[in-house]
Amino acid sequence: MKTSIIIKIILLLFVSNIYGLKPDSTYNIRPNKYALMYKEYKIKTLDGYTLNAWFYPAQKEPTLDTSKYYFEKKTLIRPYNIESIKKPTLIICDGDVNNMSPHVGYAYNYCTNGFNVITFDWRGFGESEHFHIDNNYLVYPEFIIDYNAIVDFATQLQTVDAERIGVFGYSTGAFLSFAIASQRSEVKAIVVRGLFTDYKSLIPNLNKIFPEKNLIYPVGIDKYSPRSNWETFNKSIFLIVGDLDVRTPKENSIEILSHIKSNVRELWIVDKAGHGGFDAPEVLFPELFYKKTIRFFKENL
Repeated sequence: MKTSIIIKIILLLFVSNIYGLKPDSTYNIRPNKYALMYKEYKIKTLDGYTLNAWFYPAQKEPTLDTSKYYFEKKTLIRPYNIESIKKPTLIICDGDVNNMSPHVGYAYNYCTNGFNVITFDWRGFGESEHFHIDNNYLVYPEFIIDYNAIVDFATQLQTVDAERIGVFGYSTGAFLSFAIASQRSEVKAIVVRGLFTDYKSLIPNLNKIFPEKNLIYPVGIDKYSPRSNWETFNKSIFLIVGDLDVRTPKENSIEILSHIKSNVRELWIVDKAGHGGFDAPEVLFPELFYKKTIRFFKENL
């Protein structure tokens, strides 16, 4: 699989390695800079918030000359010219920091391999509507409402096959992706990196790593956790975790995998990889990461 070196650099620069919510309203990267066709959408949630989302249709990988041209033009957007054919679609969600702009790297690799891709920002992140964020919070239950709005949006698009939707998330986004896959019948396959069993078990571990922080999780959020849902969870699932991940240790993924009822259950414990940042599995081993995850989604969507 041919992969742009520039897209690898995006991941190197922006994959998060913190805990506690830290939104950023500035998009340092937009898809047009890397010659990707895309459309921006404003999506309303059930409780009235407006989310910002980018939809990348499945498309051929741009040539080197095309990539160079749009990279140099910076603000020029490649014409949106696609076939009206329903395709399998991947939803990639934010973690707990920054916004969706670094996900251009994920989107590039998946949309040039036959998938539509949707990225979006939680309320309070990126150019989604303002929402007060306490940086000590690990997650907000409102993010579940946001995720549901994106799934609803995906099913309404003409070029999306509503029977073939997959989700991907890491860390906090892994927790939320598991939650949405548990709830929504439209989601058929899930890839998660750095998933943990529940916040009740996670907090003591994080308090040891970050004794100076007052980390908080909302009351009742663990009703969405893997521990609360693994007895009924039956979607195709691929768990990825770094062997050296001390924040969401591999034992979490092993325990989850032993309880879920899915017929398709895969686990990749990545040697020498940690939780995030420069030690993230997809940063250390990008070619293998995309080879494995693209194969999984193609087999299960």
